[in-house]
Amino acid sequence: MPQHVLVPIDGSDHGFAGLEYSLASFPDASLTALYVVDPASDHDATVGATESPMERAEAHGEQVLDRAVDRASEHGRDLRTFLRTGAPHTEILAVAVERDVDGIVLGSHGESPLTRPFLGHVSEAVVRRAPVPTTVVPETTAALEDRDLPGTILVPVDGSEQAEAALAYTLETFPDASHTAFHVLDLPFDRPRAAIEGTYLEDVLHDREERAEAILESAAALADELGATIETESTSGKPSQAIVDYADANGYDQIVMGGHGRSLAARLVTGSVAERVVRRSPRTVTLVRGTPASD
Repeated sequence: MPQHVLVPIDGSDHGFAGLEYSLASFPDASLTALYVVDPASDHDATVGATESPMERAEAHGEQVLDRAVDRASEHGRDLRTFLRTGAPHTEILAVAVERDVDGIVLGSHGESPLTRPFLGHVSEAVVRRAPVPTTVVPETTAALEDRDLPGTILVPVDGSEQAEAALAYTLETFPDASHTAFHVLDLPFDRPRAAIEGTYLEDVLHDREERAEAILESAAALADELGATIETESTSGKPSQAIVDYADANGYDQIVMGGHGRSLAARLVTGSVAERVVRRSPRTVTLVRGTPASD
């Protein structure tokens, strides 16, 4: 369960949505808001101004942080703030390490002109490199205010230690939520069951279904160990699209999943399935790094 959450903000509604999510989801955590002035940005000069463009950019950052403090106060919460200068994703990751942060929450677009299916370049860089659980909030503040977080949570599982860590994180961090462990059978064919009966593909399907059952039973056993109850569901399809579609079709409030899964990608890069889910999901997604702690 996060004890110190970093919330980068840039003055946009998506940035403040990250703060809104944090205030609602982590009532006992210390929260820190960070505004980064990017010297590479084009800060326009104003004729007759007595201050430089960078000074005005810094003043704007302080105003944004003041707004964040006011919003936290409305929730009866304290909020620590920092203003830094540099490349935004670099400063976010540096503050996360320097301040011993164990969770990062950020809006997925901020002031980036990019739209779905791509993240803003800052949030994508943080997602790829952050060493702690990272939550990407693609929703508006109004949308979050209309829901009762943490709500219903979909946890994709694939039998990996990272997926198990994500499930444990979810159950421990959001004990009052409704949880569903979800497995996608990634089949090497796209044919209806009737078309494969009596062929070797029937054995392939049977093996995949048995494995799915074992993975979901393991997830249920982990929940039982932690004193929690979960639902289990499975479907077939391409994992990233199936996860996003299932969460959307069934009205889940958020998705929590392992940051690597079975990918052999280097530690600093998310697994391809997780990355695609973050890019495509219209709801909040948390990527959990690491493996379950052993007793």
